[in-house]
Amino acid sequence: MISFREYNRRLLLPIAGVGLATYYLFVMVPLAHRSESLDEPLQNAWRKLETNAGAVDFLHLTNQLRETKEDLALLENARKKAAARLELAPALRGVFNAPFQLVDYQNERSKQIDELDRKAREQKIAIDPAVFAGFPEHTADIREPALLWPALSLTDELLDAAVACKVSALHSLDVPLMLTNSPAEGSARWAEIPIELEFTASAENALRLAQTLPLRTDELRAAGLPPAPADKAPLFIERLILKKQSPDKLDEVRVWLRVVGFVLRE
Repeated sequence: MISFREYNRRLLLPIAGVGLATYYLFVMVPLAHRSESLDEPLQNAWRKLETNAGAVDFLHLTNQLRETKEDLALLENARKKAAARLELAPALRGVFNAPFQLVDYQNERSKQIDELDRKAREQKIAIDPAVFAGFPEHTADIREPALLWPALSLTDELLDAAVACKVSALHSLDVPLMLTNSPAEGSARWAEIPIELEFTASAENALRLAQTLPLRTDELRAAGLPPAPADKAPLFIERLILKKQSPDKLDEVRVWLRVVGFVLRE
């Protein structure tokens, strides 16, 4: 005679089988179909990629990537060379980065004005009072007074080059430094120093002065141009206007010159 426990066991086995079959039909099968439907876009994309594989020029893409990397390296190298070319002299960099001292600046400004007057007298170059008055000066409009130091140095180098190139006369000087504002956070680190000079010279000497401005000291020497102080900074011509002085002086020109120097902020 079958025991009650054995009877229950035999009864539960068919029921469990029916439950598993039901679970498979109503749960697993729909999940499998759902999985296949989700996988279909990927399969279609893969088949499309395999079909078009022959049309993709992987060699061309590789070459473009290599050329892009080479161009980026050239650009970075050019940036480093430009920064080195525009680097200020160590002494000037020191006072530029130090706290601004107005008394020290005024003393240096007066010294350079006196030196220009002395050189001009030696070379018999006429200087109008507007030139001395145009040296960069501290005013309330200047929001970054430390820039006065490189502005004064660049002005001195420009006038020194004009004297060395034997201009006939210096008429006016302006350094509109007030247009250079303090940089906001995250803005450009380069500050522009504009300098405007009006002078009279022979056409040949005016051309020689224009040639000297963007060159460093060693480049001037190699080009056979008038020498300049060590660590001369380059100046870039932004505007140049020449006008004949008079019919009687065909070789003499009046020149309006605007140059720009650059200073890297720390």
